[in-house]
Amino acid sequence: MKCHLCQNDRKLCDSHIVPEFLYRDLYKDYKLMGINGQGNKGWKPLQKGIREHLLCFDCEQHLNDKYEKPFLKQWTVDSPLPDRIAQDAAHTAVYDYPKFKLFHLSILFRASVSSLPTFREVNLATHEDRVRRMLITEDPGNEWEYPILAFAVLNGRGEVERRLISCPIASRHEGHIVYGQIYGGAMWWISVSSHRNDLFCRAGLQSTGQITLIAEPWSEIGVVQDASQALKRANL
Repeated sequence: MKCHLCQNDRKLCDSHIVPEFLYRDLYKDYKLMGINGQGNKGWKPLQKGIREHLLCFDCEQHLNDKYEKPFLKQWTVDSPLPDRIAQDAAHTAVYDYPKFKLFHLSILFRASVSSLPTFREVNLATHEDRVRRMLITEDPGNEWEYPILAFAVLNGRGEVERRLISCPIASRHEGHIVYGQIYGGAMWWISVSSHRNDLFCRAGLQSTGQITLIAEPWSEIGVVQDASQALKRANL
């Protein structure tokens, strides 16, 4: 089988799309539920994060060593989100720009090549090969390429909600396709376009590694409300 990253014929691993460590807070207190169009009610219980045979062992290790481990350390140890942020307040931190940006692009890439219904809204099309090569060569690209904008997600108690992972959604912003997904306590938006998205470049992740997250209640995030309605329909 061909590995989606290196494109060599290799034995494929049961690859995670969203790294397994981002599910840890969900495992502590809750049974995982996948609202993904599967099963007769549009959901099915999960024992672990969603996986699919996508990448060879070497490429799995490459993403883990180059992007996942550095993100885990930066996001949870070096400059973690505080447990509480006032609504509409800002949290600013500085990260390793190439590793931080490519971590998020690695999730978007895996979602794009996945055949699972959970990730059906992600289709990088002609950008897929560009992102693939960026991940292999550890090249974050130009600052305007695939800029990232993020919001801290607050639950009903005003806490940063880390126990939530959403399916990715596609939207449009001023002519640009943007993809959004919640994980790690934040809603991450990535702009995918052949021309500059000025708002994302101005307010999102900077080439210095600085990023400012505005705190937003989950009641104002559409993908969370869609999930809530699905649970209500399933009488859960």
